Amino acid sequence: MRRIVLVVLSLCAATAACGRRPGAFPPPEQRSLNLGKDPEGLQAFIAMDDPKVDDYIVRDISPERGVFRWTFVNPELRLRVENNQNLKFTMEFAIPQVTFKVTGPVTVSCAINGHPLASMYCPRADKYTLEKPVPAEWVEARTPIHVTFHAEPRWVSPADGEQLSFLLFNAGFVQ
Repeated sequence: MRRIVLVVLSLCAATAACGRRPGAFPPPEQRSLNLGKDPEGLQAFIAMDDPKVDDYIVRDISPERGVFRWTFVNPELRLRVENNQNLKFTMEFAIPQVTFKVTGPVTVSCAINGHPLASMYCPRADKYTLEKPVPAEWVEARTPIHVTFHAEPRWVSPADGEQLSFLLFNAGFVQ
């Protein structure tokens, strides 16, 4: 009996040691995914309904979500460009009927890094587009650019003195 057990154990050990070794396989081909430009923070242009718009707002622009936002006394955005050559600043905004009934015609102006860029006279409640070339020496590539706005006159709330300037849809630099 002992001999049978030894034979069985020997056969088991021999068959367990026998087997195939896996062959050699080369590593799979390596590929890079082209996912586009790496998101590195501020861009040159922002729409008010962009999910990242709060990163661009410095001050005095309302927090509600939508295709436009109210601007107050000293609205300011910060943007960034990759190249400062052949830039144009553009913005879409509106003077709504609700404030125009009180203010009448409004002049909206903007400045780039403290340099007055443009003013637009808005003689009626309507949507407007302001577009103006920006001198290259006013902006530095890959550095935050501060864009400030001013509207005159502004609507002043009789209840609490809050001031509304205009509705901002988008703003930024295009080439």
